[in-house]
Order: sequence, then structure tokens, then C-alpha cells
Amino acid sequence: MVLLLLPLVVVIFLCERIGVLYPEENVIYDSLLVHTFILTSESKPTAQCERFEAETYGGKIYLYIQRDSTMPQKGDTLIAKTRIRHIESFDTFDYKKYLLRQGIVGSAYVYQYELHPTPTHRPSLQRRWYNRLQAAGLEGDELATVGALTLGYKEDLSRELKQHFQASGAAHVLAVSGLHTGIIYALLLGLLTLGGRIRPKYENQTGRCIIGSVIILVMWGYAWLTGMTPSVVRAVVMVSLFEVGRMCYRQAISLNTVASAAVLILLVRPLDLWSVSFQLSFAATTAIVVLAKRYERYAHRLMKKGFSGRIASWILGTLIISIAAQLGTLPLTMYYFNQISSYFLLTNLIVLPIASLLVPCGLVSLALGGTLLGVWFSKVTWALAWLMNHSVGWIESLPGSTIATSIGLPMVLIYYIWFILLCIFVSDK
Repeated sequence: MVLLLLPLVVVIFLCERIGVLYPEENVIYDSLLVHTFILTSESKPTAQCERFEAETYGGKIYLYIQRDSTMPQKGDTLIAKTRIRHIESFDTFDYKKYLLRQGIVGSAYVYQYELHPTPTHRPSLQRRWYNRLQAAGLEGDELATVGALTLGYKEDLSRELKQHFQASGAAHVLAVSGLHTGIIYALLLGLLTLGGRIRPKYENQTGRCIIGSVIILVMWGYAWLTGMTPSVVRAVVMVSLFEVGRMCYRQAISLNTVASAAVLILLVRPLDLWSVSFQLSFAATTAIVVLAKRYERYAHRLMKKGFSGRIASWILGTLIISIAAQLGTLPLTMYYFNQISSYFLLTNLIVLPIASLLVPCGLVSLALGGTLLGVWFSKVTWALAWLMNHSVGWIESLPGSTIATSIGLPMVLIYYIWFILLCIFVSDK
């Protein structure tokens, strides 16, 4: 499957260069016309306006609306006289191509419009579940953190809070990905098998297939709920492949599993190849699979030494996985974000245990909602979210928490050539 991934990437790259993968541009640009827009996203604040994604007869555009007290909502229809403009690129950044890869073909500013609200307008599914967290008593930055970790809903995250997570090296926690799906997978497996008490025997393929099918369905439902971002799709595809492998008596996650997930995603959504989330997610996962897997035998030895051995095994595993993920994503982080975190190891040792508790607590708060039990349980969720937010804030405040650096695309390619050679050397040992 690894050998199939490489030519697929080449084909997608060539097709993108000649524009085959881009959406058709049927928009009439720069003419003052009356347009009908259907808002397909929640609003995102900019300096002076609210930005929506909107569908018009010519494709999908960014629609900027002057901020006022009666803002439209996702699903509403707007009729306005305006000009749809081409996307302009910056001197050093091809912004037009960046947006075309996301299906955006133009932009328009609207100051006056005729609003036609959807008669049966309801908030998005993410927003409705987010409102359940509010009903349980969560609020402020803690509510925003729990919403991001459990639902992938990041609209209420403040700029300051995002900066804390990014500077401390914990931004990956806010993106629903392998960490979150792994926690949910463990919870599902525990519930379906009552903690292993009714787990079907290895030879009982029927039982394994039933449990595996339920897990796959639930995980894809969760991916749909959280917005089907590249990181969560990658994680759920890998879980699905792992469960199918268990049904066929194969349990190891290997490079072929990672490559299979990449191939399946790119066949359906080829433009995800240029998604930063897709690149970071697969770079980190590949590094973990290749480098961290070799240290499993040390963890097994430590596990046999009782409680202290389990603690040492967890610390060792966290450090190894953190270093492997950092090695895999380092050039992309420098290329896209122009900075790296100095204390990523400290961050992961503090944040990962909190996240492992916060995600299931947040899911319980979602399930209970505004009930009396839910309100009481949300206090535990709030305390964990408060602890996480203040932990990343404290790490960011440490001297030299971030190092400003930048590299070009040739250096990224050189790094990954070196990294591939390192992986080949390690795998031969």
C-alpha cells in the first residue's frame, strides 16, 4: 500500500498543477449584480465584519457581512446587490490557490441585504450539542476548551487561548484526532465488553465482527459530528482498518495501515493533500508508528514491575511518542507557523493526562446535559478544563517558550529525505 500511495500523490500533484481538481468557476466577477446566497457555515469574526461561507449559482465564496445586532445564521438565504471579486494573492503567499484547494472561488462584501431565514431554522448539530454543555453549567474559556476537545467546535475559542495552546506545543489537543478517537475507542471497547469480562474469544469471529461493526459505526458517527476534518477522518479510517484487521485475525498497526488510510482519504478528497491538518496528522502518525513501536518491549518489561513500573512505562511511552511526533512534524511546523515550542515534552506530560480525563468527562456532560446530575458532573469537567487552560498558559509564560524560526520548502524536502533514510535504518535493526 505504501508503493500505491507514492504514485497516487504524484498523480494528484500533477492534476492540481493543471487545475483539473479545482471547482469550476461559473461566477460572474466584478459586475454589480443581484445575487442569492445560501450561508453554509457559521460566522467567523474578522476585524470589521463577519465572514460566512456561502453558496451562489457560480460556486462557493467567502461572504463578508457588516457586523450588527441581527446577524444571519447558517442555512439562511440572503439576496443582495454586490460584486463578487477574484481572490487576490499576497507577495509571498498564493492565497488564491490556497482557497481554491478548499473550494472557494471568490469573495464579496455585503452591507445591505434582504434576509430570508430558513423557516425551520435550527442550529447545526455541533452547536446544539455545544448548547448542552452550556446547559450543564460550563461557561467561558472552559466551555470553549471542552467544546473543542469533545465536539471539534472551535468558534468560541478566544485568540489568547489559542495562542496559549500553540505556544506551549499543545495545539494538537484542540484538534480532534488520534488522541480523542483513541480515548473514545477505549471507552467503547470497555463498554461493549464490560471491561473485558464478556470479550469474545479470539476464535469467536462472529462476536468480534459484531463488536467491531458497532465500533466502526459509532466512530464514523463521531467523525461526522466533529466536522469530518482531515485529522479525525485519518484517525477513524485507521480505527476502521484496525477493526477490520481484528476480524481477520490481524491486529498490528503498521505503515501499510497508515498508507491505506491516506490512499482512501485522497481517493475521496484529493485536495486534502494540501491541507495542513492532513500533512501534520500523517507526518506525526508515521513517525510514531516507525520510531515509537521499537520501544514497546521496554514498556512490557516495566509493566511487570508493579505500580511504579506502570508509571515509569507511561512516562517513557509519553516521552517517546512526543519526541517521535515532534520529529515527524518539525519541518512542517517551522514552514507553516514559523515557530517551535521549547517545552513540548513538559506540555505533553502535563496536558495528555488531563485530556485523557477531560474527554470522557466532557462526553458524560454532553450526555447528561442540564439535568441535576449533569450540572454536578460538569463541575468536575470545568475543573479539568480550568487546569488544562492554566497549565498551557503557565508553560507559555516560561522564558523562551517559543523559538521563532522559518525554513523554505527545499529544506522541508531535505529533512524528510533524511527522515525516511533514518526510518529505513531503524527498521533494519
